[in-house]
Amino acid sequence: MAKQDNYTPQSRNANGSWQGRDARNNYRNEEASAADRKFSELQTSFKKEWITQGADEQLITIAESIGVFLARKGLTNSKIRSIYGEIKRIQMGEFEKEKPSFYLLRPKVAYAVGRDDKNDGLKLFKKVFDYFSINVTDQRTFQNFCNLLEAILAYHRANGGKD
Repeated sequence: MAKQDNYTPQSRNANGSWQGRDARNNYRNEEASAADRKFSELQTSFKKEWITQGADEQLITIAESIGVFLARKGLTNSKIRSIYGEIKRIQMGEFEKEKPSFYLLRPKVAYAVGRDDKNDGLKLFKKVFDYFSINVTDQRTFQNFCNLLEAILAYHRANGGKD
């Protein structure tokens, strides 16, 4: 008796493309586009000097724009609580001793996005986190990074970010 193949013609949609995993991946790509568009829009205004030298007035405007987007796109405090908690823990200590913990935050943020890959707010948070964290090299730049994240999260909360 011949082994039966699981292929069925119904597994293709009307356009002839596969349904199932490919359709889900396309859906995820469409979902990510809102975060990608927002990041591209804002990235032209980002200054690495916010980390290397400190905040300026433009940082506040950008932080507000990011915070509003995060709140509107469903980022909850509970989604980033462990990341923010680790940042505060590192901030309490000496950065040089805590560097490995800081570097491990990037994969932790990536993991959070992987667990909720439909959350555009979380995706934008990851993009911003990754963009600015690469400029953190010492206690001063880490403090500036913390200030940036705190400004973003303050506007997130002020604009309806919930637990």
